Amino acid sequence: MTVTGTLRNAARAALAACAALALVGAAPTEASAATGRFEYAGTDGVNSVIINPPDGPCIVLAKAAVSAGNYTDTDADLYEGQACGGAPEPLPAGTGKTWGVFRPGSVRFG
Repeated sequence: MTVTGTLRNAARAALAACAALALVGAAPTEASAATGRFEYAGTDGVNSVIINPPDGPCIVLAKAAVSAGNYTDTDADLYEGQACGGAPEPLPAGTGKTWGVFRPGSVRFG
C-alpha cells in the first residue's frame, strides 16, 4: 500500500469515528412530563382536563379559568394571558385554587 492509500484509510477511519460520535451526541433525550391531571373550570362552567402535561412549554388553556386543580407531581405556574407572560400565579403540585378577578389563560409546568 502506498503512503497516499494509508493516509486515505486513516482519514476515512477518523471521519467514521467523528460521525459515530456525532450520532451518539445527537441521540434524542426523553421528554419529561408531569404525572397526573391538571383540571380547570372555564368561565363558561365547563371543566377541562390535561393528562400528564409536558414540563417546560407554555400550554394555552381552551378558555380562561376561574379555578384549577394541579393533581400532578410537578408545580405549575398560571398566567393571565395566553403566552405565559407577566407575573406567574404559582399552583403547587397536589393543590387547587379558585380566583376572584384573576383569570389564567395559560400554564407552564416544571
